[in-house]
Amino acid sequence: IPSSSASSDTSSAAVSVAAGPAFDDGSPLQQVLPWVPGPRVDAPGRPFARDPERQLVLFDFTANSPDADPGAFAKTWGALNDVVMGGRSEASVSLVRLSEAEGGMCAKLSGVVEGDGGGFVSMRSRNFQLSADLSEYDGVRLDVRGDGRRYKLIARDVEDFFGLAWPASFDTTEGEWLEVDVPFADLKPVLRADVVDENTADFRAFRKDRVKSLQLMLSKFELGMGARNPTFASGPFALEVKRIRAYKD
Repeated sequence: IPSSSASSDTSSAAVSVAAGPAFDDGSPLQQVLPWVPGPRVDAPGRPFARDPERQLVLFDFTANSPDADPGAFAKTWGALNDVVMGGRSEASVSLVRLSEAEGGMCAKLSGVVEGDGGGFVSMRSRNFQLSADLSEYDGVRLDVRGDGRRYKLIARDVEDFFGLAWPASFDTTEGEWLEVDVPFADLKPVLRADVVDENTADFRAFRKDRVKSLQLMLSKFELGMGARNPTFASGPFALEVKRIRAYKD
């Protein structure tokens, strides 16, 4: 389990390029009530140059990518932390430029997470203006470097802030860049922090052709508010992200 005293910086050579706003930035009403519909952004998706038949770039934060433009990044990504439910965690999302040896340009979610009173921090995209159609793909591929904690990807196929969310966990190795696959088949429906049972009226399959937003989260819970995340520890943390892609098996 990562030490709670570990530094939130995975590299001392990081230079901040642009910071995303808090997810609830917007109108005064949206700042108080982040579930009020806010600005929308274009749906992502372009062929991955090294494997155009089997991979689709959703977001690429490396140098010279349009997603690494500071204005585009700030428009699309923001931090969403447990303060929306009375927690005390503090985290931000930003574009950073590492040395080439450390990985170069990437997005970074970092700060301090507090398990008491909430216990989650995240980076979340705005809702997409049009749904991203990933029906031909089998999952989401992440190029990430973490701190040894377990994080989760959350996909949504509705715009409703309180609607169904579809998380799946993935592990990181401290200080190492990893290519992590999150199959769509591993996504589990969660509604208002409760896992949706297969035998209930709210249960349904994830609609891959209607992806509305993506989110990366560190939480003290695995799914919903049931089982605990065994790697969770209050304190500094950091997750760096180079790319988010859809892939075919």
